Amino acid sequence: MLTRARAGPRALLAGTVFLAGALLLTGTGLLTADPAARAAQQSAAGRMHAARAASDRFPASAESRLAAEMRQAWRISRGRGVTVAVLSTAVDSVKGLTSRLTVGPDYAPVAGASAVDGTVLASLIAGHGEAGTSPFGSIGRAPDARILAEQIVDYNSSGGTRYQKAGTWQAIMARAIRYAVNHGAGVIVTFESGIADSAALESAVAYAISRDVVVLGTGAAGRGKPTPPEYPDSSPGVINFTGQSLSGLPQPSKPVSTPANSSVLLTVPDNGLPTTGPGSHPYTAWGDYSEIAWVAGTVALIKSAYPRITPAQVARALAESASYHPAGGYDTTVGFGLINPAGALHDAARLLQLGTTAAPGPGVVSPSARFGVTPVAVISAVHHSTALLAAYAAAIGAGVMLLAVALVLAIRRPGARGSAG
Repeated sequence: MLTRARAGPRALLAGTVFLAGALLLTGTGLLTADPAARAAQQSAAGRMHAARAASDRFPASAESRLAAEMRQAWRISRGRGVTVAVLSTAVDSVKGLTSRLTVGPDYAPVAGASAVDGTVLASLIAGHGEAGTSPFGSIGRAPDARILAEQIVDYNSSGGTRYQKAGTWQAIMARAIRYAVNHGAGVIVTFESGIADSAALESAVAYAISRDVVVLGTGAAGRGKPTPPEYPDSSPGVINFTGQSLSGLPQPSKPVSTPANSSVLLTVPDNGLPTTGPGSHPYTAWGDYSEIAWVAGTVALIKSAYPRITPAQVARALAESASYHPAGGYDTTVGFGLINPAGALHDAARLLQLGTTAAPGPGVVSPSARFGVTPVAVISAVHHSTALLAAYAAAIGAGVMLLAVALVLAIRRPGARGSAG
């Protein structure tokens, strides 16, 4: 079962909303009165979740602090040399992505399939955006990264539902993950998740991690406490996260429950972000879209600066550097705290400096040293002539035969005594 494609609060708003003037408020969010724009908006099937008052966890200053941290991170890295694989709908070649987009396989071929979700995600992660460098503006979180687009689902047609059946979507995602690894991806965005795992999906995730490719979850959804595990979000080695609204930024239109799941590593903003959709039209995205963009972008910055870093080291850098650690250091509703891009880059550098051997010093044994104080002695083997060894063998054989004869005689004697009496 898939959890992404379902009726619920929309996390995308077509940019034409701001031009049309007339808005309709429905149970699923804001819809423009323009039928064409409404159709485009409805094709997005994202979840908006984990949005609640920033005062619950993070202070009002969190927004300005995160903006400063991202600007510091961009002085170190902007994602150059890293390919982010976006496993979602199709991705259109739009303004800000044209020269850095590679279109991979289409695992869910449907005529006229929507490209809204994939295009918006790709733009949020690696788009150049309009003029301006605000981390909360239209520029991507890793604006120099490349995008590898793989279509694994279609939300906008009844024909697309066949790709979302249990057993089918896991196999599709497994193939897409392996393709991404084999074609140079350093980060993989999985825009689908479900409560059913599969051996193929687990194997593909393990393959990616073994090649030092970072696999991202889709974000823990708020459905019960504790939130049931989903996959690949809860698969070993996958980096998962949750979202929370920060004050001072555009708020999601309909907050829902906050998840509680031990797969959550950290929290990212789920506030609205301006971005680009199909046809290079402006969109505003929030919820899953902005959450994935913050994590994927930050990880791309780390992989760009430190190409040989492992997924485990990336996860540790994100956790240790997070701002506003909860009481006790960890909480299933926020993980280790709010993402800190600059801090994660600095922590990644320190982790890589640790190396795999202890530094020389008092009490540190040299890798070439032996256990014990006495060198291992040489053992001298005694050599005997072949003729002498043969003589010993013959003597042993004769002794064995004599012993056998003696045993036979000993057995017969008690029988003779019995018959005489």
